[in-house]
Amino acid sequence: MTQLIAMAVFAFVTSISPGPVNIIATVTGANCGYIRTVPHITGATIGFVSILFLLGFGLAKVINEVPYLTESLTYIGGCFLLYLAYKVAMQNTKISDNSEPDVNAPSLVQGVMCQWLNPKAWIVSLAGISVFSSHDAEIHTLLLFCAIFFIVCYASISAWAVLGITIRVILNIPKHYKIFNLTMGLLLAITVVYTFFISG
Repeated sequence: MTQLIAMAVFAFVTSISPGPVNIIATVTGANCGYIRTVPHITGATIGFVSILFLLGFGLAKVINEVPYLTESLTYIGGCFLLYLAYKVAMQNTKISDNSEPDVNAPSLVQGVMCQWLNPKAWIVSLAGISVFSSHDAEIHTLLLFCAIFFIVCYASISAWAVLGITIRVILNIPKHYKIFNLTMGLLLAITVVYTFFISG
């Protein structure tokens, strides 16, 4: 029970904290509403849990044995997320006839890739595996950790999407949407650059 609580706390703290995936969920929630954000939430949750499972199943050992692999993945993923930050900042904010901004919501596959190319996801997963699992741990411990993270991660990303929906109240004109998207794009870029420093 103690380990279960510790896993849940770790999952909550790392999932609810600001990061690229959560920022994108907030932007999508504000621009598109919750229903259109669900594919991103689902994809990002699946993406993170798949990373966690593969690392716990042995990929962590491979990564640790290959020099500079983690650093290379960090910068490749970071460059992709910086591109996403630019797309968020430059997002079309034209208001359609039904008073909804005319923007494209991320798909489930894009949500998965957002985690797979997210340095924070790899750092958190490696930390979690090192603390709560090991190469000689039983498979059910890893599966339990993944199940906890799936529930907590989905709920946390959803909370950020709901935050975006709440913000929509003040985003009633295109200029406000533009300022919001520019701000969130800049915040996303800052979180990526910060990840470069903490992983360096």
